[in-house]
Amino acid sequence: MPAPVGTSSAPATFTPSTTAGPSSEPVGRIRSIDVVRGVIMVLMAIDHVRVYSGLPAGGASAGIFFTRWITHFCAPGFVFLAGTAAFLHGRKLGSTGQLSRYLVTRGLMLVVLELTLIRFSWTFNVAYDQFVLAGVIWMLGWCMVLLAGLVRLRARTVGLLGVGIIALQQAFALVPRLLPPGVRSGFGRGWEYIYPAGLEAAPGIQVLYVIVPWIGVMAAGYGFGAIMLRERDERNRFCLRIGLGATAAFVLLALFAAVMQSGADDSRPLLFRILDQQKYPASQLFLLMTLGPIIALLPAAERARGWIAH
Repeated sequence: MPAPVGTSSAPATFTPSTTAGPSSEPVGRIRSIDVVRGVIMVLMAIDHVRVYSGLPAGGASAGIFFTRWITHFCAPGFVFLAGTAAFLHGRKLGSTGQLSRYLVTRGLMLVVLELTLIRFSWTFNVAYDQFVLAGVIWMLGWCMVLLAGLVRLRARTVGLLGVGIIALQQAFALVPRLLPPGVRSGFGRGWEYIYPAGLEAAPGIQVLYVIVPWIGVMAAGYGFGAIMLRERDERNRFCLRIGLGATAAFVLLALFAAVMQSGADDSRPLLFRILDQQKYPASQLFLLMTLGPIIALLPAAERARGWIAH
């Protein structure tokens, strides 16, 4: 993944930036991004242990439910902060062309790793006719390739485009319906990698992470990178406003939806119904639930000290 640049472990102070993209200004490491991504990797391991143990995702048991729920923060946080890290890395490179090449080469490398080493690490076989997964690393790779085509735009434009993709993601399911029936079937095999449209995907491949809305999450994170360049107190205020605002929006909308959809067929506690949001593909509520707290906690992560933080 692209990483924030520099070598100093001390918190960095930045000058507010209004530039559109990479420049030659030196950028130090931003401690909060390092700490949060480290926590995300630990949480990833927790969920993978659950998978190998054969326990179901979620369920009526509070222990299983919350073990799964806490790991929901992994993919959104990692994709969002990968976009932020790409912006910061571009500042170091000083060239959008170099950043584009970096994202394309690293992205394609991730796609290859998903189909080879990572697949073997999950299955311990080379029988590709039995199981091929378009998983999270696959999605990260293709999103980086797509982001490479956006970095020549202003960071704010990329960020707003990302938010728009997240908000309007269901519109992508309508695209195949605009095509003639004869074209729709063949087109659908490829479109199911972009967004589910109820068509038949290519045989032998399980599409777990579609590209939309995740390219929107990465693009939003890229735009967020400009905020992370601001002076510390100012960026902390932005993080709290954005993060707490997104979290509050989730609580209100999810509570309303849970109350309106309550019925005899779902006897789970109200809290479970509020927190059980759609991940495949990631709904707007799912992303508000996960990205809101992550962004709000960045100021606290900046102040993290001690051996655990290191």
